[in-house]
Amino acid sequence: MSNRVRAGRARLALISGCAVCSTLGVLSTDDACAQQAGGQNAEGRATLEEVVVTSRRREESLQDVPIAVSAFSAESIERNRIEGVDDVFSRTPNVAYTTEGSRDRKRLSIRGVTEFITEAGEATVPANTFGIYIDDFSVATATSNPGVMDIERIEVLRGPQGTYFGRNAVGGALNITTKKPTNEFFSEVTADVSRYDTYELDGTLNLPITDTLAMRANVKYQESDGYIKNINPIGGGNDSEYKYGRLSLRYTPNEQFTLDMIASASDELVGMREGVPSGVLSAFTESLYGEVTPDGIGYWPQNTNRVNFNRPQEVGSKYEYITARAEYRWDNVRLTSVSGYLESKTFLRGDVDGGSEDLFYEHKPYDRDALSQEFRLGSIEGKSWDWTVGAIYSRDRGNIDQATQVGNDQPFGLPVDFEVTRNTADNETIGAAIFGEAVWHATDRLDLLVGVRATRDKVKISEVTFTAGESRLTISDEDTFDDISPRFTASYALSDASKVYATISKGFKSGGVQIAQNDLISDSYDPETIWNYELGIKSEFLDGRARLNAAAFLMEWSDLQASFAVADIDDEGTIVFTSGIQNAAEATNYGVEAELSLLPTDRLLLNLSVGYLHAEFDNFTNAFIDGAIVDLSHQVMPNAPEWTASADAQYTFPLGGDWEGFARAEWYYRDDTYSDLTSVARRDEGFPFLVPSYDNTNLRAGVQSDRFSIVAYIENVFDQKYFTNVYEKAFVSGMALQPSYQTYGVRFTWRTK
Repeated sequence: MSNRVRAGRARLALISGCAVCSTLGVLSTDDACAQQAGGQNAEGRATLEEVVVTSRRREESLQDVPIAVSAFSAESIERNRIEGVDDVFSRTPNVAYTTEGSRDRKRLSIRGVTEFITEAGEATVPANTFGIYIDDFSVATATSNPGVMDIERIEVLRGPQGTYFGRNAVGGALNITTKKPTNEFFSEVTADVSRYDTYELDGTLNLPITDTLAMRANVKYQESDGYIKNINPIGGGNDSEYKYGRLSLRYTPNEQFTLDMIASASDELVGMREGVPSGVLSAFTESLYGEVTPDGIGYWPQNTNRVNFNRPQEVGSKYEYITARAEYRWDNVRLTSVSGYLESKTFLRGDVDGGSEDLFYEHKPYDRDALSQEFRLGSIEGKSWDWTVGAIYSRDRGNIDQATQVGNDQPFGLPVDFEVTRNTADNETIGAAIFGEAVWHATDRLDLLVGVRATRDKVKISEVTFTAGESRLTISDEDTFDDISPRFTASYALSDASKVYATISKGFKSGGVQIAQNDLISDSYDPETIWNYELGIKSEFLDGRARLNAAAFLMEWSDLQASFAVADIDDEGTIVFTSGIQNAAEATNYGVEAELSLLPTDRLLLNLSVGYLHAEFDNFTNAFIDGAIVDLSHQVMPNAPEWTASADAQYTFPLGGDWEGFARAEWYYRDDTYSDLTSVARRDEGFPFLVPSYDNTNLRAGVQSDRFSIVAYIENVFDQKYFTNVYEKAFVSGMALQPSYQTYGVRFTWRTK
């Protein structure tokens, strides 16, 4: 089936879904994936389970929170076999992601708000566009794809979340809550075997130590031969090894005080940056080599899983963190303290030219650490008012020592191991903020909310760039950026099961010091801001057997930050790179999104999500791409598909005793998109810069009891051949495509009751 036909059918499904929403009289956008029966209505029939979220740093029902949020409970995570942010985003409307070579190299997009600062531009501390939190602690410095194991809940918050999630949460936030130790013994072991010799083993142990102290430990190990093969004699491909562990302690000496301490570590190693060659070169590479040959492997779509590079390559990431979260409750007030420290290492080393000749190799390590301390004081179930005030201090540091060197085939006659470029840098951001929020329960139906966050960030950078072994550029500079971000929300209960809300909020992403300073580039770049205007509705109907949430939004984005890089050859034939960050004028994003959960019978569960997004640059006349200034004004933004949709259905049936069986089908769709600014600039060339629309279908079936479950699954059932994004991976192999693949396997779980 052609992409055009699939797109037409997908749009028909979307229009039908919207018509259903209209007929029911509710438009909404913050739904959680529905849970299996959570109770009974007056007629004794099963109802959807209540979904609890912590979007406002306290436990509340999803339906009571006037925020666009999709929530995935522990049961939903297991049911969907969610193992990373890509699995979460494929089931959430108006979100997308691109992958640049491994599990942890992802760039996220929520409502078209995405990251335009590449690794080359961000120096050593990533300037994140989203808050990524695990148990109230920010891990965005270390990862864009946290490990998913023994998780209580995952929440995707759409739109600026400045009050509670702070600077850089301009597009939204990913809020993850882990399962905490309990006073009952529990253990669980899961084994998963799937295609490409992929094996996974997970273990969980919950152990009461005393009446007031309990421990919970998690370990995960996964290895795979990968779906991409290197035909070169050096062998290897995207084979991978992933290790993850977490140890949690909970101390509860009395009913008022709770202390949670968590230590976690993650280690990922992949044999290459994933991707197959498109046969299309970047402008710079084309100027060097003119054209490339298939190199014995061909190009997409004839080649979907082969590469040919003759020097080993590795890409990986490691991080570990420790947190302490203490909470003390009085009758009507709670005091919360969240302390955390993390260290992370990411690297790319080995072959960089991507071809069978040994032309260039590189070593690119990023070492980072971060610490933060947050205090919050807030009310507990106030009658007329609910309020929270808080303060946070954070420090993020990083360093890099990157080098590109000449391989054994000596391109341009350069000697072996000659250092073409080298970059060393140290970066530090020190942030401090105070924040507060007050909710006035004006009547039984009307709530008025005011929130504000005041932030000060001090950014320091020290960098030396070498070309041909000689220092070319030395920078040591700092700057300070201040911001006040408000939030205003009014919500009104139409009934006990339906609420409408309106929100105006601001998001702030700190500015920074330019990593390259010359006559064309200012010493610093400004913060970027987003003003978000949103209308939403949350509703339940059919006596608790249906849930429909939706929203419409308009976002005005100013001083958008974007990386640029210029490569040239000087008079001596040496490659010279200049990169930096610029403020790229303005953009406007608007759209609608809706999520529906339905329990038509006690055993059949249905979910549907739909998102429409219009995201384009208003004024972007100074895009610096491939060494040239390009006008991208009024062009669509990258990583922002116009239509997104997902649907799933699960049916359970009794098998006797405490055993039951289930069958489940999942489907998701992503519209045409461009992966990055370069793709937008080269849009007229079509392939590979336009990523065509695609859809995917997964099937799962199994049997389960209180203690056992056996699940068989197949993902990408119809073995659809598509690619999810394009990026510049290497020189002579051309732009790389992230290809689809089909996998299938069996998952077995044993647990104590």
